[in-house]
Amino acid sequence: MELETRKVQKLGYSSLGVSLPKDWASSNGIRPGALVSLAIEDDGSLRVRVGPLEEYPVAAEATIDADEWSGPEALTRMITGNYIVGCNTIRLRSREELSPSQLQEIHEAVRGLTGLTIVNQGPKFVTIENFVEPTRFPIDGLLRRLHYLTSRMEKLALGVISGDAKGNIEEVARMELEVDRLYWLVVRQLLLAAQNRTIAGRIGVTEPRHLLGDRVVTVGLENVGDLWEELAAGVGPFLKPSRRIPREFAKTIGNLKGKLEDVIELTMTAFFANDLAKANEALDRQEALIHDIRAVAGSGSRPRRGQTNGPSRSNGLIQLVLRPLEHVAKYYGSIAQITINRALERPVRPRPTGVEAPASGEPTDRP
Repeated sequence: MELETRKVQKLGYSSLGVSLPKDWASSNGIRPGALVSLAIEDDGSLRVRVGPLEEYPVAAEATIDADEWSGPEALTRMITGNYIVGCNTIRLRSREELSPSQLQEIHEAVRGLTGLTIVNQGPKFVTIENFVEPTRFPIDGLLRRLHYLTSRMEKLALGVISGDAKGNIEEVARMELEVDRLYWLVVRQLLLAAQNRTIAGRIGVTEPRHLLGDRVVTVGLENVGDLWEELAAGVGPFLKPSRRIPREFAKTIGNLKGKLEDVIELTMTAFFANDLAKANEALDRQEALIHDIRAVAGSGSRPRRGQTNGPSRSNGLIQLVLRPLEHVAKYYGSIAQITINRALERPVRPRPTGVEAPASGEPTDRP
């Protein structure tokens, strides 16, 4: 990025002006009388773009060739991709009649994305419309909902295993579908906010630097949901009515469950409140939790006294649960790191001429 310093000049009685760099103007075809658009950024800077603002619309339509995208889940990926980049109309066309498997895939993809509806369909085409108004879904609310769902998955999955809760662990899989649907909506909102500052402001994205962090948090929570589904599917066969959960196994998981829930609560409370102290405490507890998980894994891999046929069934179950637990803890550690970075952000404020630098230890971000 090339930087230049230019002097502001007075134009007429009340206007001020600054000249545009010659090379930049030439490369963009700017001549006298051309139009440029100016956008005021949150830090007070100006963004200059070629042409009037209406020349930068968000992509609204997409056409998918169903014959070209014939691989497994290819249509699902194309529909999902066009949805998250902001397309409001998605048309699928085929030179031949769409097969039953293609139609089933299209319908399942639409059901998995918030706001999409099939509005027209024929033997060789399907038209999908998005009826979601972006400004109705603030990012903060969507992330809170995502946090709530993944927390409920954890309480059900580990609660059933440890004996702290009653319920059907298979319900975790249903909640994971809702997590996926919410995840794609959040990603769509963040991409729209990156393209359109008006939308960004109306959905609560007032700091452009936070778009990337919010995307990382969203991906992390979605991965957490996947891990709870994986855990529930793995231990499901061990929770049949004819089987009984070993008491020592339930106690071990219950202990780790309580520590993990402390990490989750501290991490997300810190994230939503931008609380530096809580984020730091969450990282300390996360590191201690990972140490405890690895200690349990080490002890569980050793046979008990008098045991000659390898680890017990209880130890096998513990190993099945520990891998998702450790990965979940690491995802929340990443969220806590993002919170610390945000809490330490400070706007760059140039010091007025003639103002002395503050003494050592004195705050530098005075109004």
